[in-house]
Amino acid sequence: MSGIGSLKGAFRGRGLVYSWIQGVDEAFGPNCQFELSQPTQAEYTTKGGGKITVEFDPADKFPCTGVVTSNGEGYMIAPALKLDVGKGREIVLMLLSPVARPHNVSVEKNVLTIPDGEATVTVTTGNGEVRCLGTFSAQSKEAKIILNRNPRLPVYRAGFNETLSKLKGRGQMNAVWKPVGRSFEELVLVFDPSTICSLQANSLSFDNMPSLLSGTESKGTGNKEDYVIGDGIGVSYTIRLLFQRGLGRHSSDTTRVYVT
Repeated sequence: MSGIGSLKGAFRGRGLVYSWIQGVDEAFGPNCQFELSQPTQAEYTTKGGGKITVEFDPADKFPCTGVVTSNGEGYMIAPALKLDVGKGREIVLMLLSPVARPHNVSVEKNVLTIPDGEATVTVTTGNGEVRCLGTFSAQSKEAKIILNRNPRLPVYRAGFNETLSKLKGRGQMNAVWKPVGRSFEELVLVFDPSTICSLQANSLSFDNMPSLLSGTESKGTGNKEDYVIGDGIGVSYTIRLLFQRGLGRHSSDTTRVYVT
């Protein structure tokens, strides 16, 4: 990097960018925050002409994870370097890497049940995916199998849900879930953490991450779907059986899912 001058310090760790919507009507808009967890000092060298060399430690490298929802909310986790350039200014570098191998998955328990035998879902794993087979003997207003991704953000503490399957009435329900591992060219994202999600030129726009990683232009604001950047490190996963009886009454059962 050049044109920075001298650094006050450099730190490495696990970087987290998250975005949430706040306000209503005219005040409605995105908010973004960057956090560096488990920071340790990073080595760097300074050369003439204000050039600085700083490298990611190979031991810190892992595939990036995250979700961008249809309205531009979500999170992204990746190895990061934070450079203190003085006068309250910082520069962040995040290393976005694709998966190098298929994910492994396992579950905490293999059967989800609703009391009195109203519903039973068998949860199995194999070939890097989770399979759910449910039998619903009782009438339901609606039954769902829901995957939850929870990066433990200060906002949206309940995480982000994805409905894998749903059913009304009696019958059987099948669902298969496989952790997302996208293929893209490794890149380094460089930004000023104080201007992310702002209208300033060259600021990081979180809802443009799908276009950046896929290499395709955004289709606009209509009919967008949630975009999973990747699954893995920094996120807790659960699969939940939700059995709704109507009039606000429901029962549920949950198992943890481990993604490595």
